Amino acid sequence: LACDEFARIPQLLRLLDSRLSGTLTAFEVMWNDYYSLVARDRQPLADGFSYYVLVEAQGNDSQRDSDRFLSAVEHALTEGLAADAMIAQSGRERNELWAIRESVELTLEDGPAMIFDVGLPLSAMESYLAEVRRQLRDEWGSAHRLSVFGHAGDGNLHLVVAAGDGTSAAQLRIERCVYEPLADAGGTVSAEHGIGLEKKQWLSICRNPAEIAVMRKLKAALDPRGILNHGRIFSADDEP
Repeated sequence: LACDEFARIPQLLRLLDSRLSGTLTAFEVMWNDYYSLVARDRQPLADGFSYYVLVEAQGNDSQRDSDRFLSAVEHALTEGLAADAMIAQSGRERNELWAIRESVELTLEDGPAMIFDVGLPLSAMESYLAEVRRQLRDEWGSAHRLSVFGHAGDGNLHLVVAAGDGTSAAQLRIERCVYEPLADAGGTVSAEHGIGLEKKQWLSICRNPAEIAVMRKLKAALDPRGILNHGRIFSADDEP
C-alpha cells in the first residue's frame, strides 16, 4: 500500500487490524528514501509516494481470508488511507514483495553506514525523524544518506545512516544524531537487539537514574558473581 501522509499510517493500521479480525501478522513501513533505493527496477508500486506499507495476514480459511483481505484493502483505498495498492497473487509475488523489505544490504553499497534499531511510539515517529534529519544536515551537510524502515505496528524503526569515513569518531557523531532525539520522543535506543557494549553509553537516554539503579540491583541479585554478560550493560567496574 502506498501512502502520501504519515498521519494516514496509524489510521491505516487501525482499519486493517479491525477488518482483518485478528489475522494481521505484518505491518511494515518503508519510507520513500528506503523504498526508492532498494526497489530500484523492481518497484511493485510507482516511486514518488512518501510511504510504502507491506501488509500480511494469515488465517486458517484461505478463501474467507483472501476475501476479507481484499475487502480491507478496498476500504483503505476508498477511505483515502492509501493512494495505491498491489496485492500478491502468488507465493512468488509475495516473496518478491518481502525481498524489497529485506534488501537492507543495498543501503550499504556506497560506503560506510550504520544500522540502528530504535523504538518509539508510532505517533512520535515523524517528529523524531525530522529532528534526526536536521541534526544529520547540521553535522554532515549533504554528505550523508538516511534510509528508514521498520515494524511500525510495534513502534520499531530501523535507520540506516551513511556518512563519514567509518572511524569511531564519525560513528560517535552519527550515534548522537540518532540517539539523542529519542529522549524527547519517549523512545528507546534498542527495540529488538538489546543494549550491549555498543549502546550502554546511551542507556541513560531511555532510562532514568532510578530505573538504572533497579536494573543494577536485579543484575546483582541474579548474578552475584558477575559472570553473565560481564560489562555488557553496566561498567565492569560496577560488577563483582
